[in-house]
Amino acid sequence: MGKNKDKKESFNLFQFLFGSVTVDIILALNTAVFYFMYYVPKGNENIQPFIMYPGNLINGKVWCVITSGFIHGSLSHFLWNMFGVFIFGKIVEKKLGVRKTLFIYFGALTISMLFSTMVYVFLLHKNVAIIGASGAVMGLISGAMLLSPFTITYEMILPIPTMVKGWMFFYADIQGFLNQASDGVSHLAHIFGFLSIAVLVYFLSHKDKKAMKVGMLINIFSIIVLLLLNHWLANNTHWNILPQGII
Repeated sequence: MGKNKDKKESFNLFQFLFGSVTVDIILALNTAVFYFMYYVPKGNENIQPFIMYPGNLINGKVWCVITSGFIHGSLSHFLWNMFGVFIFGKIVEKKLGVRKTLFIYFGALTISMLFSTMVYVFLLHKNVAIIGASGAVMGLISGAMLLSPFTITYEMILPIPTMVKGWMFFYADIQGFLNQASDGVSHLAHIFGFLSIAVLVYFLSHKDKKAMKVGMLINIFSIIVLLLLNHWLANNTHWNILPQGII
């Protein structure tokens, strides 16, 4: 008689780095554009028509809604966004598969570009150009925190659940927008990218919608528990676990 032995899966570096089709596609596209812009002679001289700029939309260059998401202003801008894709794209793909994850990425990119531009132009009366994949990455983050809220990420070296990391990002962008931070970051595009999942979820299957609704309930319940705990600590120990001004 044969014997069944439980085998622990060994760590596979190649699988870890290249095991996600979605991440591979997104990283490859962004890397190709970044290389062309900065390392091909005169590569960045003709990118103006591809940047998300109100004038480009008015002139019919509608492709800039997508193409601008692949244009990054610096190496650090590029690397941070790709790191976010690498971390959160894997989580979403594991739950939804390749096609739906790409749908969320490009859907969040489109919504973040269009809605933030409309707010800048019609409400804030600003003529702002928006570049980078940050809005799309925020869509992946919000999807990950709904689909897998307790998955541990190590983006900040310390082990942090996806849900906590997502709300940290969202809070930072709300603060950055309200305080009109002069850091060169379009916090408004980040916010719309984060909220885009509320629209994109309606194009997913019933099973996916149900999973995200459950994730939303977990997020809401966790926030309520955290606020109550913070309130109790503040009144009984004069110590807060939340940043000052958050409530």
